[in-house]
Amino acid sequence: MKRKFLVWLLAAAMCLPTFAACSENAQNSDETAAQSNTTSDTPTPEPEEEEPEMGLDTAKLLYADRDYGGYSYRIADRASGDWMTFDVYAEELTGEVINDSVYNRNIVLEDTMKIKIVEAPMDGVTNTVKNSITAAADDYDIFTDGLNALAALVTQRYILDFNKVSTIHPENAWWDQALYKDLSVGGGSYLMTGDISVMDNYGTWCYLFNKQLIADLSLENPYDLVDSGKWTLDKHNEMAKAATLDTDGDGKWTMADTYGFITENYNTVALWSCFGYRICEKDENDLPYYTYNGDNQITALMRVIETQYSDFSNMGTKSTVTGGGSFQDNTRENQFAIGRALFYYAGMRNVTLYREADTDFGIIPAPKENEAQAQYYSSYSFSNLTAYSLPVTIQDLDRVGDITEAMAHLSVYTLTPAYYDQTLVGKSTRDVESEPMIALIMSTRNFDLGIVFDWGSSFSSMMSMSVPDTVASTFKKGEKVAGKALDKFLTKLAEGEG
Repeated sequence: MKRKFLVWLLAAAMCLPTFAACSENAQNSDETAAQSNTTSDTPTPEPEEEEPEMGLDTAKLLYADRDYGGYSYRIADRASGDWMTFDVYAEELTGEVINDSVYNRNIVLEDTMKIKIVEAPMDGVTNTVKNSITAAADDYDIFTDGLNALAALVTQRYILDFNKVSTIHPENAWWDQALYKDLSVGGGSYLMTGDISVMDNYGTWCYLFNKQLIADLSLENPYDLVDSGKWTLDKHNEMAKAATLDTDGDGKWTMADTYGFITENYNTVALWSCFGYRICEKDENDLPYYTYNGDNQITALMRVIETQYSDFSNMGTKSTVTGGGSFQDNTRENQFAIGRALFYYAGMRNVTLYREADTDFGIIPAPKENEAQAQYYSSYSFSNLTAYSLPVTIQDLDRVGDITEAMAHLSVYTLTPAYYDQTLVGKSTRDVESEPMIALIMSTRNFDLGIVFDWGSSFSSMMSMSVPDTVASTFKKGEKVAGKALDKFLTKLAEGEG
């Protein structure tokens, strides 16, 4: 069964004024009916028909009056590696759902606006674009890369504020509102994503759990724990300990054994951020300031480090399963694929990697700090969740903005449903319970300027911590350096230096 969670949400958001008007009309109708009840022969009014949901054919009509004369809309993106871009351009229809959705979106966009989409795949996207900008060359209209790579260009004033492009409307539902609001600086939004991409979904972190181990060990159902609000770090650790076993009995911790928790060093910060903490918050002027070194934050980070480097984790001192990136021996991915791990905390990209694996798994968000935490949060890869930026060398801002806005909008009816309905829900997940969990994960990302910009290595130092007792002293040692780096950034931002 198709469940277009985010598509439904987007469509609803797009129609909010209509729904509000209908609600008001309904209320007025109810009041009128109540007043007329004394007359028995008054006919009951027929309910108004719901307006049809907007689809691709309807959406493209909004751009039907454009004619950009065959203009080449040039997009620079990643050409290789595990996180190469696959949602910008498609040469032809192949029967693969994402490829075909990209192809169909682009054909409609090209025909409607009389343009040509030109992909410029390359290694080192940000550096290449930066060199183009410094040479004052008009080589690219837009480019996409990992968040932290793009952030470096904000400081150097090489990219534009989306808010200052009159034909782009970041408040529209097809742009990710959490990223838009959380990663703005001083009212400027330099990084954007949303329906225009699925690479941001692939770079969103989630928990995978082995359903067979849950059953074999008679552990609590993770879905029920999430729904009841009892999926916490303590519960996570309790279950992970119960699942850890020297399976082959040789006294060594290898791939032949079973681990409670498969993780990596980045997850120290990722888990901590899922407690609702941020390295930086923002003041009333939308400017960041450090908040990571409070007592609650320090205590929470110490607990996370204990979890990350415990004996039930692949990062514990006894483990030999430390690598990542492939299904080779001694890798995180392979350990979960062969059914020798209860929990695996990783990107949504890994869900699709396990499409052919025998392990039966479910998907849930990261645990809360405790039951008092009001909601679940999700984290993301600071280097692999991709976003879009606009180079300052653009010659016709209105034209580029108009095409970008249309591309994002039309993706609501092409790229997004292909990802959710077919690639993720239809093929990769094994149960219907995963579907609302995916929607929850995607809608609760906790974006943090401190992670993305890493001023004074504040984020990097957190990621490298492995001893809980050193947290406070490490923060104190780096606080001055981090503060100076942030002040320098804000000064350059205010002065507009390049």
